[in-house]
Order: sequence, then C-alpha cells, then structure tokens
Amino acid sequence: MVYARVCLILLGAVIAGTSIQNAEFFARGYFSHLLPMLLVCIAAFAALRPQQPARLAQVFGYLAAAIVLSAGLELAFGMYKRMPFDENGVITLLSVCQLLVIAFISLAVWKERNGPGPVRWKAKTLIWLIMAVGFLFLAVDEKTLIHEGLDRSFHKVMDLQETGWTSRLDDFLVGLYGIIGLATLWFYSKEMLRFRRCILFLAAGFAVLFLSVIADASSSRPDFFTWLAGAQNAPLLQEVGEIIEEGCKVLAEALFLTGFASALLDARAMAKALVRDGERAV
Repeated sequence: MVYARVCLILLGAVIAGTSIQNAEFFARGYFSHLLPMLLVCIAAFAALRPQQPARLAQVFGYLAAAIVLSAGLELAFGMYKRMPFDENGVITLLSVCQLLVIAFISLAVWKERNGPGPVRWKAKTLIWLIMAVGFLFLAVDEKTLIHEGLDRSFHKVMDLQETGWTSRLDDFLVGLYGIIGLATLWFYSKEMLRFRRCILFLAAGFAVLFLSVIADASSSRPDFFTWLAGAQNAPLLQEVGEIIEEGCKVLAEALFLTGFASALLDARAMAKALVRDGERAV
C-alpha cells in the first residue's frame, strides 16, 4: 500500500508541476484538464493497490474515459495552444502520466518476480526492471521531446537542409523505440510467456502504436497528403492524421498499462501460490 501511495504522490507532483508550468493555457480551460488526470490516478491506484485485486475492465475503462475527455478538451478549448493536439497540451500530459504509471506497475511486477534480496541480473525476471526504466525514459522523452531534439541536432551537426525524409527522423525514432521494445520482449520471452493476458494486451498495443507512427510520419509534413489528394485537401487530411496519431498513441499506452496491470495481478497470484506451497511443504 505504501508503494501505491508513493507512486500516486509522484504522479500528482508531475501533474501539478505541468499544470503550473502551463497555467496560462490550462486556466483558459478552467483547469478542467485535471478531471482526466484524476481518472488516470484512479486507474493507477486500482492497478497498484495490493489489498483488492484490480478488475482489468475497470482499469481500461478509466483510461478510455480519460482519453475521451482529454480529446474533448483539446477540441473544445483550442485556446490551449496554436491548434488542438499540439505538443504540451492535455493529450501530452495524459501520455506522460500513462507512461509513468506503466513504469510504476512494471517495477512492482519486478519486485514480485525478483523477490527479496539484491537484483538478479542474469534472471529472466529482469525484463520487468528493464521495462520500468524504459517507460520512465519514454515519459521523460514525451515531456521534454528528446526525440525531436535529436532530429534538430542531427540536421544542425550534419549541416543538412530538411527534406521529406530527414524531417521525419523523429517519427522513425519512435518506431525504433517500438522495435527495441519488441526485441527485448523476444529475448526475455521465457518470462513473458508466463503472462498470457499481458502478451495479448501488448500485442494490441504495439499494433496501435505502429499505426500511430505511420500517421505521425504521414502528417508531419503536407507533402504526402499533397501527393495523395492534392494541395486543396492536404491541410484537412494532415490535421486528421495528427489527431489519429495522438489518439492511437494514448490508446496504445492504455493497452500497455492494462496489460501490465494484468501481469501484476498474475505475479501476485504466483507469489501467493509459492507461499502456500512452502507452507504445505513445512
């Protein structure tokens, strides 16, 4: 219970800090962005609390409601930024929070699977600690736009002019994150196969994630849609592509989070089974 409370405090600190940082924008929406963030906090507590097992449908329901509310606020309060679904809006904060919660849950799974004592570096259970660190990095990346900074730095260092391909380097980097994640899961497949429900959620999440990457790469510049539908229709299609990209991104994260919540349920059940077996042996 202490771990769940600490995670909620950290999550609340991130929400409060971002709200203060962007207070000028969020105030114009009457700070209504806090409602979907509250739903994420409720989902996080439901997944992490040890006393009462979480219902996965309930966890995903909270996250789905948070996504719908966040998207609605982006569209209803366009004064947040230049345009809906731009960076540093409600959807970005939602994404950061979901990624943080995934990291918290993954760390909790690792604690259950590693058991008491030091880190077992050669054990297959290390995958949960690796994923906790990975999703923490993704949360920081989402908040600070590391991948976009690398894109700009590449052009500056190489003294290159942006082209249709090189301007999409940040989109390809996000896709590379996904490929690295899949490769890591495959390397630790012996451990992951113990968590069948988690695998199903992760498979759905990766499918939606790569759809998000495709939408992002397509809509980052108007050239693709100009070629596809002509200059007159390109701006509308580009805006639709950006909405699809952001929506798929947070939906993929919600699927990942629900999958990790199922893994935590299963890990706790395995730990209890081991205790019962030990008591019977005695």
